[in-house]
Amino acid sequence: MAVCRIYSRRRGRSGTCLVVLTAILIVGCLWYRELIHLKRPRVDVLFQGYSSPGVVAPNRSCSIPVFRAHSRRTDRNISCHRIQPSQQSCERAEKYVNGQEPPKCGQHTELCSIEFGEKKHYLRCHNEACPFGGWSLGTFSSEEGDIIWTSFLTASMLEEHFQFLVDYKDASIGSGIAFVECRVYLENRTMSEDAESKTSCVPKKKGGLTGSELQSQQLLIFPNITKQIKNTFGGAYANLNINILLLDSVSHSHMFRTLPLSLQQLRIIDEDLSHGPSVFNFDRMQSLMPITHESLQVLLTGKILSTRHVLPVRAMFSTLKNRGYDILWHEDLCWHDYGLGKYFGTFSETSLPARWNKFLELLKSHSIDYFGASLTSCEVTHSNCAKDPFQKKVMCYNGRYHHWYILEYAKQMQSIYQRAGKPYFQYTELNIGHTKVGTTIKTLDKNLATYLRYLSTLENTLTLILSDHGNRYTEYAITDDEGFLEQYHPLLFILAPRNFADYVGSSGMENLAGNQDKLISFLDIHLMLRYLLDMSPIIDDPPYSNFDLKPRGLLDPVSSSRTCSSLPLFRGSECICDTVLNGTSTTQASGHVVLAELGLGFLNNRIQTQAHQEAGDLSKGSCRKLIGVNISNVTETQKTSNITEVKMRISTQQGRPFAKPDVFSFAFDISWDTQSVSVGWYGPVSVYGKYDKCRDERVDRLMCVCDARPAGQLDTHSANDSFTNSIHEPIFNLTSTVKMISRCLTVRERRRQEGMILEGWNLCRSGTVVFEVSGVTNNIAISSKLPTTFRIPGGQSMFLVAFLAVGGAEEWSVSYEVRVH
Repeated sequence: MAVCRIYSRRRGRSGTCLVVLTAILIVGCLWYRELIHLKRPRVDVLFQGYSSPGVVAPNRSCSIPVFRAHSRRTDRNISCHRIQPSQQSCERAEKYVNGQEPPKCGQHTELCSIEFGEKKHYLRCHNEACPFGGWSLGTFSSEEGDIIWTSFLTASMLEEHFQFLVDYKDASIGSGIAFVECRVYLENRTMSEDAESKTSCVPKKKGGLTGSELQSQQLLIFPNITKQIKNTFGGAYANLNINILLLDSVSHSHMFRTLPLSLQQLRIIDEDLSHGPSVFNFDRMQSLMPITHESLQVLLTGKILSTRHVLPVRAMFSTLKNRGYDILWHEDLCWHDYGLGKYFGTFSETSLPARWNKFLELLKSHSIDYFGASLTSCEVTHSNCAKDPFQKKVMCYNGRYHHWYILEYAKQMQSIYQRAGKPYFQYTELNIGHTKVGTTIKTLDKNLATYLRYLSTLENTLTLILSDHGNRYTEYAITDDEGFLEQYHPLLFILAPRNFADYVGSSGMENLAGNQDKLISFLDIHLMLRYLLDMSPIIDDPPYSNFDLKPRGLLDPVSSSRTCSSLPLFRGSECICDTVLNGTSTTQASGHVVLAELGLGFLNNRIQTQAHQEAGDLSKGSCRKLIGVNISNVTETQKTSNITEVKMRISTQQGRPFAKPDVFSFAFDISWDTQSVSVGWYGPVSVYGKYDKCRDERVDRLMCVCDARPAGQLDTHSANDSFTNSIHEPIFNLTSTVKMISRCLTVRERRRQEGMILEGWNLCRSGTVVFEVSGVTNNIAISSKLPTTFRIPGGQSMFLVAFLAVGGAEEWSVSYEVRVH
């Protein structure tokens, strides 16, 4: 037996640690015991309302932008005050926006033009625009789910075929779009290198000219549905059209930075008191979770529990159909890769025809009448050599941004319905803001302002312009505290028609105005829509009864005392109100580092388990061990009398060839009555898609950091080595103490002022080591109930347990034993 006394100085005080080491080799069992006893000074900020530097900015001279200088609002006793950004954050945002201009589309070429008549549309194509006569027309096939191309030698032949489609084919879910191409036969001209490189990434077209070079192309928009529209319902509210425009990944503040023409148009509409709609801007909109699917789920269904990969809109859309509405859905995402196709879960089908048939069946069963504008997205996306708009700076087609076509289609559809007097529910989603370049949204400004001017002329139409969350992928969002918080602060404008009071009463209009500076969420919008559609109220049902909600949502007065604790925030979401914090500190407690180690240990265990599903296969797997570098944005919230929630961002080493650390967000639960601590939620803050090319398919892409360099530049050792070679690598600036337990098993210990962690490593390349960790603790919250048996496969490491000193305790101690079976 060896006894040693260690003295430790902690912030000016000394603590005593008694370490007793006993190693007794018994047949079939090796026993290791250690006793740690530390005197710990009281740390007032730990688990008593804490925020790390940057969460509450020291300089509050920079304000969140507002729509009106002189508000119509009356209630000034608001509990939720938006966390104010520092002047440095605002300057950084302005510099970022003003320093980058998105690329412009090239020259628009008009091959053909449509003459719109009251009953018929006529196509006129220009021979001089295609002198070699290689015409092709692409139309969407509702049977195959794809664009089918037909070739014509002359423009007149194409015009005749177009007229046949318009006159004799019934309008389908994909009607009103057509692609025109002018091509040159290669025997007349040699394909240029630029043309070869451009077409190499575009899938082979069905039909059309073979052995030809594309010269110019055009997308025609002509909704031809007038004869299908019949107003068969005349009930209450039936004439109130509902129009929703969702701008993905655009925060409240970012709209004010990047869309000045649109804001100017909204102010023009707002100042015109005699004509047009009333404008309401809600500047404290809280995102329940910064993910589009979950946000749409709350908006359209009211469901606050995740139903990932399924968007259950059938109930609301069935109600709309029963009330005489047609449902129009437009989006700029290719249906068989993203968007509604993904939300409806069609990816289980492997072939494109099978996937389309399933998708078409789901569109019909969910009462969606028209999807036409969305069906331009696959062709436009592929012509830009992309799978989605998320990785591109701009998406162009024939000299126009893709969103121009989507908005033009939406506008033409609305005009048809307005003339017919049939109510419609239109949902339009634009993902132009969902890129790593935060200035791409600037390309929308002119077209959006034009669309807003059109909306101001419509009667009986309620328009919601909103976003699901702020951008999560720009450098500003990842590295700046305000940029990070803007992920949870989406925008919301409501354009209410002049006769809206006829539907909601004068009180509804007054409450809309009064709620503009109160804390609201998508759930309040959903409750308003339920009321307008005369759907049954839900606020008395669980789990809604647990929150501060009103039957008519935004049409009722939202409580001035509402805070984030009154909303069903998803785990990991940040509150935009500064009332969430009970105190602040300019220092970090080492207990937070213990939690950070627990979080990364949790992920590293999952990475190894998923990567090595085949026992003993250490050659496979490319995802590396996450090594903690720094923590930031720590907040603590007392959820109940016995539960404290601690949130933080954790920076880890980056994968090659990237220069900046990867960042993860965590939420931890500390239970004081059971003295336990656990990972409640985690998610990436950094862009995780950058590792898709090197990621192990068996590992969740939200966790994987790997080497994305070309094959010739990769290291010779495997990713699994990163889990075992880091034995002496500092973790959060602390090197491990290594304890040899047996020939195969070592235990690594990292002891800090407010706790400690244990990791295990099986040194033997084959064979699983089985062992038990037991112990006795005092004033400690523990991540695994002891005793616990662990099994570590050969050549792998494992995070074992975290010991966290409880807040306010003067002393803590841990006595643990390791027994190898």
